[in-house]
Amino acid sequence: MGSLEQVVEGRVWKLGDSIDTNQLAGGGLQGGDPASTLRINCLRGLRPDFTDQVAPGDIVVAGTNFGCGSSRQTAVEALQLCGVVAVLADTVAGIFRRNSIALALPTFAVPGVSGLVEDGEVLRVDYPARVVVNVTTGARGELASLPASVEAIYRAGGLRQVILARLAAQGIAPAP
Repeated sequence: MGSLEQVVEGRVWKLGDSIDTNQLAGGGLQGGDPASTLRINCLRGLRPDFTDQVAPGDIVVAGTNFGCGSSRQTAVEALQLCGVVAVLADTVAGIFRRNSIALALPTFAVPGVSGLVEDGEVLRVDYPARVVVNVTTGARGELASLPASVEAIYRAGGLRQVILARLAAQGIAPAP
């Protein structure tokens, strides 16, 4: 299942409530290409230090209504380009959750998770054991099981890969 099968452990970037897709995939600065532009603008208005200090393997933890706003798939892409390996929030907006599944970024609604960690602490996300542990303090929370169909999408590496595999199984070669 890709990153769902793996236990991930990373530094926490703690955010507040109602972090919207405009904050995750905002505009303003120009990078050398679309991916770098997306990356350097991720959370720039909320946490100007984010893209300079975020590292591969880091984890975003937020309060309620994470990923609200428009249906920007780029909000998920921006986090992935920054190296974020998981998102946990007290509640997650439905459109962000769907985009996370489609792009295979593990995103979990864990009521009370924002009270389990502080910025910079280390968090372990163990989906196989259905637990999240603050390595720094020992505080724990439970991860709900995802539907088998969602696990299959993560296992494939995202919805695009599921579609490509189905087309290949039907003998339909996708265009390059």
